[in-house]
Amino acid sequence: MKNILLTAGLALACAAAAPAQDDHSDWYADFDKAAAVAKEQGKDLFVDFTGSDWCGWCIKLDDEVFRHEAFLKPAKEKFVLVALDFPNGEEAKAKVPNPERNAELQAKYGIAGFPTCLLMTADGVVFGRMGYQEGGPDRYVVDLRDKTVTGKKVLAELSKLKKAYQEAEDKRPVIEEAIAKLESMDPESTGVALVADLVMKAVKMDPENESGLKLKAVKALLASGQASDEIFAAARKMDGDNKKGLLEKVVQAKFSVVRDEASAKAAVKEIEALLALGTFHDAVEVKTMATMAAMWCNGPLEQAERAVAIATKARAIEAELDPRTQGMLDQIGE
Repeated sequence: MKNILLTAGLALACAAAAPAQDDHSDWYADFDKAAAVAKEQGKDLFVDFTGSDWCGWCIKLDDEVFRHEAFLKPAKEKFVLVALDFPNGEEAKAKVPNPERNAELQAKYGIAGFPTCLLMTADGVVFGRMGYQEGGPDRYVVDLRDKTVTGKKVLAELSKLKKAYQEAEDKRPVIEEAIAKLESMDPESTGVALVADLVMKAVKMDPENESGLKLKAVKALLASGQASDEIFAAARKMDGDNKKGLLEKVVQAKFSVVRDEASAKAAVKEIEALLALGTFHDAVEVKTMATMAAMWCNGPLEQAERAVAIATKARAIEAELDPRTQGMLDQIGE
């Protein structure tokens, strides 16, 4: 429930408001321009998702690490630096060249909190994640190098899997291996998108789920946070009554990407439909999502009656929540 708890207040604030940072010329603000430069120079991308004028940890990371030559010099040897800003103030917003593209990238890479720093190839394949940490630029550079070595090693292994698929006459065993691999991964796993691309091929190989391969693929894609609209639609078609637990996974996916009022309303609608079915595989997860939805309705969405209705159904689910979440639920409509 990490992502749900992070988004419970319809915000991902990590500190009180703070003054906006000054621009610094070592960083690109446009992802696509930076990617083109990285390809031209044979470098990787270091992409910082930040809130420059409100996120205290982002500002600390910039002040303690990113502004120092001890970080900049070694980092720029291997990486093109990118700062994708999500500010609150109008002055800072005016400096963001393409906020729509930034939001698209935030959703694509599952950025649930700031700062999040992604290490990725020029083609956008992520091989490492970092954030704020103490220790200054020297310590940060050491960790950056370690994560690069580890991440590139994982990508190399996954590339072998992709090559095996391309060379195999019977591709099903390779797809089965990819599905098993994806089942052990989460949205932050190195190379998860590469494995998901292979698993998606199972949907084409078994479009009617005659061999059960499509069902396995859909489950793995949903569980790893790699489902597309196509996979959501497939899950609904195969399991509209949630007897297989697929519909439940679709709802979890919708909750994991709540970023604003619109996405929160969409998630609330999804959990209401699931609660109406009354068939759950992970009752704790469903009850927790219902609690979050009730909180949103009782708070920023300003739909008190709806909040009480959802909370009432949540309390009827026989599942034990952690004390903090149970406390949130108990405060609604009681």
